[in-house]
Amino acid sequence: MIQQRSLIGIDLGGTRVKGGLVIDDELVMSEVEPTRGKSPEAIVEQLRDLVTRLDPNELSPVGLAAAGVLDATEGIVRESPNFPEWKDFPLGQALSIATGRRVVLENDANAVILGEARFGVARGQRSLFGYTVGTGVGGAIIIDGRLYRGERGMAGELGHVTVEPNGRPCGCGNHGCLEQYAGRVGLRETMRLHPILRTLVEPDLADAPRQLLALADGEAGPVRDAAREVFNQVGRYLGQAAAALVHTLDITTIVVAGGIAGAFHHIGPAMDSELRKRTFRSMSQGVVVLNGTLGATAGMLGAAAVVDPK
Repeated sequence: MIQQRSLIGIDLGGTRVKGGLVIDDELVMSEVEPTRGKSPEAIVEQLRDLVTRLDPNELSPVGLAAAGVLDATEGIVRESPNFPEWKDFPLGQALSIATGRRVVLENDANAVILGEARFGVARGQRSLFGYTVGTGVGGAIIIDGRLYRGERGMAGELGHVTVEPNGRPCGCGNHGCLEQYAGRVGLRETMRLHPILRTLVEPDLADAPRQLLALADGEAGPVRDAAREVFNQVGRYLGQAAAALVHTLDITTIVVAGGIAGAFHHIGPAMDSELRKRTFRSMSQGVVVLNGTLGATAGMLGAAAVVDPK
């Protein structure tokens, strides 16, 4: 009798928690629920209950994806934008004690790109790098099937590559970071400064990318052209940043995932064109830019994959 490989993947967000049971690389059960609290105790209790519902037989190890600065080896959340009061909280250990299972903690952007590599658009590719474009820009590098973490576990901060040396200030202390132009926050700022778009879309609107996409896909005219140019600019900045990694790593598969990936039909061509302008022809040959296909399930599927690297 062949034993099934059963894994649990959880994507812990500031407003929602998503969890799934993966058996032999197939998602067989999933749940989504609001995040009930912000305290460590409340979160651990909620996660414990979710794990129990997904796998009452207590067989499956748990992969847990969360935003922030993490020590994945020790299972510690150093700090998190979703839980600002957490400082050096051993979330992995706390959930392991609460559930009696092995728990592996991972950065959420790493999990999304790993999910696309194991289960999604880049399935079968052993080496790739990817961008998660949401509120900001995250990223991950996978080499020979495994996440590349760097010497201190912080590799993959692709959103903080400088694309405009004298550009917009970033929360990291730098100026002109990629995420100040390509993420939701960056898009809102671009729209706020635009002579046409600022009169049509509220700059503080939470779903500004969706509104912008509706304009870009709308009727022909100056408004549509302006909206498309904003997305083209996002693509050019992503392509500029990606070109440096292609030259550095000689990787030919690039994934764009996250909430803004719905505009990939506008972003992707500009990104691909810019990347080829900025790389040796011999190095850009065979490079493909792919749109993530897993959507909201990417984080939890990637979290499950962290538990059982191949």
